[in-house]
Amino acid sequence: MPVTRKPDERLRDVSRRMILDRTAGLLVRQGYGATSLRDIAQACDMKAGSLYYHFDGKDALVEEIMTEGVKRVEASVLDALQAASGSPPLDRVRIAMEVHLRTLHDKSDYGSAHIRCFAHVPADIRHRLRSTRAGYDAVWARLLSEAQQAGAIAPDIDLHTLKFAIIGMMNWTLEWPLQNGVGPEEMANSFFRIAFMGAGQD
Repeated sequence: MPVTRKPDERLRDVSRRMILDRTAGLLVRQGYGATSLRDIAQACDMKAGSLYYHFDGKDALVEEIMTEGVKRVEASVLDALQAASGSPPLDRVRIAMEVHLRTLHDKSDYGSAHIRCFAHVPADIRHRLRSTRAGYDAVWARLLSEAQQAGAIAPDIDLHTLKFAIIGMMNWTLEWPLQNGVGPEEMANSFFRIAFMGAGQD
């Protein structure tokens, strides 16, 4: 029998999600160091002390946002790969690239907040976030390994290096201005060509 939730519990969840959403936006615009509890409270139209009703403090709030950022990207990529389960291995790599980029740029501030703040949060948070990242890294390691085993990637290519080169290219798009009309699909196509076909002329 389903449990009926009390109205105040539902309101608490709504308020908690609002705090997460608005803080994620602040982290993207201002960064970790420049975002204070006072800033967060002001963005949420709350008193700073009221935030402790929902979170233990700024770092707990930031860590939850950054953890969710990784999980959102991973879930989106896995859903797309499941839908393309019968596609050739390299096609699945290109699909994963497009979905990764689309989730970063179109879906929410959570993934962007993770990428922009990771180097600036305390070391213990980075350590826990690396464990969260490991699952998503494994998705890419498996994708590239399947492509190499199928003969689509040269056997002497180090897949560890290739994985981080691809992820690095995609994540850094958050830091440079995009040309008008260039979206995730166009970026994915360009990165795919550079990574797997080369930038030089025949």
